Amino acid sequence: MTEKFEEKFEILTDETGNSKVYISGEYYINYLEILRQQHHDMLIKLIELADKIVLNNTVYSVTLKNSLPPSNDPHDYMSLSRYFWPNPDKPDGLPYIRIDGIENPEIYTIPDYTLMRDLFKEIGNLGFAYFFTNNNSYVEKALYRINEWFIDEKTRMNPNLNYAGFRKGDIIGRRTGVLDIRPVFRMLQSIPLMRSSSKWDFVIEKKLRRWFSEYYIWLTTSPIGIKAKEDGFNNHGTHYDVQVTFILSFLGHDEQARSYSKQALINRINIGILPSGEQPFETRRMLSWHYSIFNLQALFLLAERADHYGYNDAWNYIGNDGQTLKKAVDYILYYALNDGKDWPFHNIGDFELNDFVKILELSYVTWADEKYLQALLILRPKAKLEQIKKNLDFEDNYLCVWSLMTNRLLWSCID
Repeated sequence: MTEKFEEKFEILTDETGNSKVYISGEYYINYLEILRQQHHDMLIKLIELADKIVLNNTVYSVTLKNSLPPSNDPHDYMSLSRYFWPNPDKPDGLPYIRIDGIENPEIYTIPDYTLMRDLFKEIGNLGFAYFFTNNNSYVEKALYRINEWFIDEKTRMNPNLNYAGFRKGDIIGRRTGVLDIRPVFRMLQSIPLMRSSSKWDFVIEKKLRRWFSEYYIWLTTSPIGIKAKEDGFNNHGTHYDVQVTFILSFLGHDEQARSYSKQALINRINIGILPSGEQPFETRRMLSWHYSIFNLQALFLLAERADHYGYNDAWNYIGNDGQTLKKAVDYILYYALNDGKDWPFHNIGDFELNDFVKILELSYVTWADEKYLQALLILRPKAKLEQIKKNLDFEDNYLCVWSLMTNRLLWSCID
């Protein structure tokens, strides 16, 4: 028996000689205390955050932007393509040209993108806060935001992304703009957590379903939506599939969501992962490290949905050439443990670890591979230092851990 085993477990034998292994009393008590403290800290932080959201009176609406899309309709969502810059060879700079990996700060002159992302995150947090506290003010604020962004005729967003990822000089948006609505799963998955409230408004929810029904038609039939699916071999396509799956689920189309999530996961693993674990459509990018992790996040969400809908091999599917989701994690892990040294691809960004550390936590819960725990001992402190350098508060993802240990709400773990 190893020393590590002896510290955590003890063997008890009754008078008849029957033996059983138990968690040692001291270790179990320490475990309960840590769990209690983490749960307490999580709730305190979540409630503080939800209270701030309730007091936030900022208007969230696509109609606030100063620049209108070519449709001249302020209700049409609009965002500028992140990596496009003025063409130096043209007097007016139009049309803009792509410089991959170099963000143009002009994107922040149109607030639609930031407001929509804040909306999804806030409603997600409000849903969880209500689940733990039964505080109806959180539900009322969530409903207010839903009505403001999706329903109210004065402030609502039209159910399309025709001008998302817009390149100046064009007349329509780009398929990459479909990625803007990526975190919608946070809002959609939080709604069931609030339905038990006496303040929940099923009329508003019905109108929200109508909005997403119209948006789903646009997403799956418009030229931009079709192009996003068919030409999106990289993370854009993977996140497209995640978006479709969660919307189908919200609309009550469970059979479609079941078949779609399974087939999408199989396709993305076969197309996007090599037998070595490399993700070739991500490693060719200028921010190859970031996008390799970003695509993994989408693959994990797809696997969770497929698993949720009964696909038993979701986490362990083996592709036609031996590709697996776990191999993709392990491929990045090797370089993460070496601070990105010898990463064999061009990468103009930093080798940041915070998002990958979250992936490792999920990986251990999923596959129970001891090497992920050992890696976390090394990488978590480095991830915390990243946050300190950015002057950001580092919060252990207790909400994520709680979700995984209870009902595998993986969506709470992905930023």
